[in-house]
Amino acid sequence: MIKARRGHLGARNWLALDTSEHDDGVVTNEERAADRIGWDQLPAPVRAVIEHRLGAPVRAVTVPPGGYSHGMAALLHLGDGRTVFAKAINSDDALADRYRTEAHTVTQLPRTVPTPAIMFSAEIAGWIVAVFDAVAGRHPRLDRPGELAAVLEAVERLAAALTPSPLPDTPTIVQDYGPVLTGWRGFAENGPPADLDPWSRRHLDRLAELESTWSVGAVGETLLHTDLRPDNMLLRDDGSVVVVDWAWPCRGAAWVDTASLVPSMLAAGVDPDPILATHPVTAGTDPAAIDAFVCALAGYWAHNSRLPAPPRSPSLRQHQARKAHLTTTWMTRRLSWP
Repeated sequence: MIKARRGHLGARNWLALDTSEHDDGVVTNEERAADRIGWDQLPAPVRAVIEHRLGAPVRAVTVPPGGYSHGMAALLHLGDGRTVFAKAINSDDALADRYRTEAHTVTQLPRTVPTPAIMFSAEIAGWIVAVFDAVAGRHPRLDRPGELAAVLEAVERLAAALTPSPLPDTPTIVQDYGPVLTGWRGFAENGPPADLDPWSRRHLDRLAELESTWSVGAVGETLLHTDLRPDNMLLRDDGSVVVVDWAWPCRGAAWVDTASLVPSMLAAGVDPDPILATHPVTAGTDPAAIDAFVCALAGYWAHNSRLPAPPRSPSLRQHQARKAHLTTTWMTRRLSWP
């Protein structure tokens, strides 16, 4: 089993990675923003070891829709009729530690957590590989009430199963996100971009002040996923939802994962306010804490959407701009600032 390595990789990608940016909440191949490595592009020795560990050759490969990581992520259909889900990335890649972290985290999760089991992970010929049980399902659509309810039930199960955190040494949300959730303050200090929307420009100082308070209410001892969005979930035939991609875990308040779904709900045409007010994980949370956290996310997206696009994720900035617009528009209603 590969061992996760600690350390900062700069701005954490979960803040930018929601492929439910389209009105119906559907994830399609057209919305995949990263140029992924294919199974055939893995070195032959790596593929050979994977097939040896699985005890059967790979006969076909299916690449699921969605996602921004450029590492390989695919369903491997084996010669003996089984299907598994595999991920791989070069060990020198900037995201390599995220793959290590995911493999380490999944092995520590309680069995009550709705997530696929990991079969094995290893470092093979300079590549990090993790293979998981395949889940028959598709990404949930948040515009469908039954599927939204299943997602919210899964989030509730996560909070119950992961409080307190089964990984007590995982960094806190303030340690990991404090350095990057500073977008509005950066605009206030350095001057707003010329194309900043009038409402944000008019309230920039207030946004910066609200952003500065997000960490107060986000402290806690729940293990957070921090990357919840429809393309990191699978809706099974029985109507239940499983959560995948545990690359960005940290410890914080249980409500954070629910609040992080706000942009995805907005993109699907769902009003988050009644959900936040009644969901078991967020119902008792100070609304000001949620306001501050979502404000900080909006500032991050507003800032990063104006940066040059990463070479292997050419549409990333477009999606960040969409998220910034969605969350800022929501704040104009929720905060009632003139």
